[in-house]
Amino acid sequence: MSEVKRRLQFVKAYLDNAEERIALAEFSRARGFHHNAVRLCQEAIELCLKAILRLYGVEYPKSHDVAPLLRRYSFLFPKWFQEKISDIARYSRDLSHNRGPAMYGDEEAEIPPSELYDEKDSEEAIVKARVVLELCLKLFEEKASSLE
Repeated sequence: MSEVKRRLQFVKAYLDNAEERIALAEFSRARGFHHNAVRLCQEAIELCLKAILRLYGVEYPKSHDVAPLLRRYSFLFPKWFQEKISDIARYSRDLSHNRGPAMYGDEEAEIPPSELYDEKDSEEAIVKARVVLELCLKLFEEKASSLE
């Protein structure tokens, strides 16, 4: 298997996993587990951004918010995607800040995560994750067709 084909499969697997996390977030939201939906959406965005960076040959750090790297390498991407990077970076940053609390709650105040997030929070997180996924899938399709 060629290196390009292997990279494309790897990137597509990240995007598929992101899509699955959004589906799980919707399931969690429907069951009232809004904190889980927020956490899953953060993971989905992280996977999307890491996939796109990998697609363009950018090695990313082992951190949860890679939006600063996306901004730094924005020149690599088509104009239509560059115009969305500010929104994408904001979504990534906002959800990354919620990663820990959505999992553990406020440990110092002993407030469980279920009390920190509500339906509005999970709905907003799902919308953000879907936007990022759709943009990254479009970018993937464009780039993959130019590489094959």
